[in-house]
Order: sequence, then structure tokens, then C-alpha cells
Amino acid sequence: MSDKQFDIEQVLDLNKWESVQESIALATHLAIILVDYRGKPITKHSQVKPFCQLVRSHPELSVHCEKCDSRGGLEAVRTGQPFIYRCHFNIVDMAIPIMIDSRYVGAIMAGEILLEEGQEELEQVLQLEDQAFLKTFKKEHQDLIAQYPTFTKEDLRKSAEMLEKISEYIVSEAIKKDYLIKAYKQTLRLSKREVSIEKNALDLEIVQNDIQHSKLENRLQESNGVYLAKNTVLQPAIDLVFENKERHIDLGTLATVTNVSPSHLSRLLKEEFDEPFSKIYGKLKVYWAQQLLETTDWPIGEISDALGYVEPSYFVRSFKKITGITPLNYRKENLRSSEELAGRFKEK
Repeated sequence: MSDKQFDIEQVLDLNKWESVQESIALATHLAIILVDYRGKPITKHSQVKPFCQLVRSHPELSVHCEKCDSRGGLEAVRTGQPFIYRCHFNIVDMAIPIMIDSRYVGAIMAGEILLEEGQEELEQVLQLEDQAFLKTFKKEHQDLIAQYPTFTKEDLRKSAEMLEKISEYIVSEAIKKDYLIKAYKQTLRLSKREVSIEKNALDLEIVQNDIQHSKLENRLQESNGVYLAKNTVLQPAIDLVFENKERHIDLGTLATVTNVSPSHLSRLLKEEFDEPFSKIYGKLKVYWAQQLLETTDWPIGEISDALGYVEPSYFVRSFKKITGITPLNYRKENLRSSEELAGRFKEK
């Protein structure tokens, strides 16, 4: 999937999020800001503390703030949980990662507090060489430093857990309502598909199949058709499937090349793909069929044979069940889209 589709600003409704963010900041006395995967702010800074506001508006010091945000977010991804740390000015912050399809797209940054005790035990994610300048800068603004709220470790831990749950909920809702629907319509050009529509409602099974197929298709497209397993134990089995597109390889054969039992392999594959491997196998066959339909003029029967289907009729049914369109109409639609695109270039 393209980077743009993983852009957090394309996934979250930032206006709605900022309203929630402001309410949380007021209730918890935490400053909160949303950043992208590079640590760049993408929302306003809710309840920002005066000293931090001064530093973040400083042309040189603000760069260090972004570095702290970036490192904090990446460390949260690495640990798989909210990461609490000290910034270069020794102020306590935390990062709650936002993950989409197991990818880090940004983080909720919260904090701008001091701890009653144990603050020095926290990791300082950025130490600048010019410590004298930082000390002088802080000394000149002690009145602002004094305005930071003080938390206990337990208070901070509870706040982190709450923000983590809120993050998970908001992201899951955003993905379901916006991201998947937009990706589905864009990738499959829903308006042109032969999908049964009754009272403006899509057939749920077809939509679910197509969304899962789109996610797999995008994963393959971004890696040039090669699937790199999250669990490396599975790679030999996946490679065997990809190297033998004309065959239907059973689970026992795949278990042999991975040195695990068929039942254990079945569980690992379901964890990898979020659905049974039998379904993913069918979607892979359809993905390969789409490539052949787009790049060759082979008859439908020949494509069916090349992908190991016993009967062309079964291939057609399987293809339509997943995509909502027959292989022949898919080819016609792809050809029409290519001609339209070529026509636009000629007009220019």
C-alpha cells in the first residue's frame, strides 16, 4: 500500500480528534499533541505548558522537541506499549504509538509534567552537547518551569493506559469507517463493479472479501509481488506457494518445509493473515489471475490452467466471489481504464 494511504492525516478525522484531545488534556492536566511518524506535529498543542510553548516556538530548540517526539514514538513501537521518558530539558513526556496494519504512522504525545520522585530513573531520549546553554535557558525561565504540574508514577501510569485505550478505539473506528471504505472504493472502483446493490446496501460478504483481498493486493504491490512474512518461520512455505503458482499445495507439504506440524502451521498462518490460509490461498490465486488478465491476452481457460484450477468455470466463480466481477469483465474494465488514461495524456 502506498505511503499516502498510510498517512495518518488520511486515516483520522483530525477535527474530531482535536476536540477529543482538548477534552482529555483538560481532564488530565496533560499537554497533548498528535505527531506523524517523523515527529512532526499534525494537530494543535492542547494545554501546552508555557515553557514548552516557548521552546517549541524557538527556531533552534523546536527541532530538538521534534527529535524527542520522534524517538519517543519509535521506542513506544519497539516496546509495544506507552513509552515514558525525559526530553532534552528533563521534562517528562510519553508516547502512545498509532499503528495501522502493524505499521507505525504516528503517536499521541502527552505529558509536560514533573514526577514527585524517580524522575531521573526515566530514560532521557536526547542529550545535547551544549548542556550549559540549556541550563542557562531554564534558569532564565524558572517562573515558567514552576508551572509544570507534578504527578506520581501511578497517576502517570493510569493516564498512559487510558490514552492507549483511547488511541486503539479511535484508530479502529477510523479504519473501519473511513480508511477501508475509501481504500476499497479507490482500489476496486466500486461504482463500476457488478456488485449486487439493494436499497443502497452492498452485499456484506463481497465487501468483506474485497477489503481483505485489497489489503493483500496492496501488500504485494508495495513489495513487487513478493510476500515477506512477519513470522520468518513461515517464509519457506510462502516461498513454495509463490514458486508454484500452477499447483495447489496442501498444508502437509507446507508443514514439511517449515518443520512444524500441520496444525501448528495452520495457527501461525491464521495469525499472519488474520484469516484461514485456505481463504488467503484463494485470494493469492485471484491476485495472480488479475496480473495475467492485465498483462496478457491469454484466454480465460488458459489462465485457469496456469493457476492450477481444475475447471475454468470454478475459476470464474472463485474470481467473482472475491472481486464481485467476472475475469472477462475485469479485463474489459482494465482495458477501458487504460484507454481513458491514455486519452487524457493525449489531450494534454
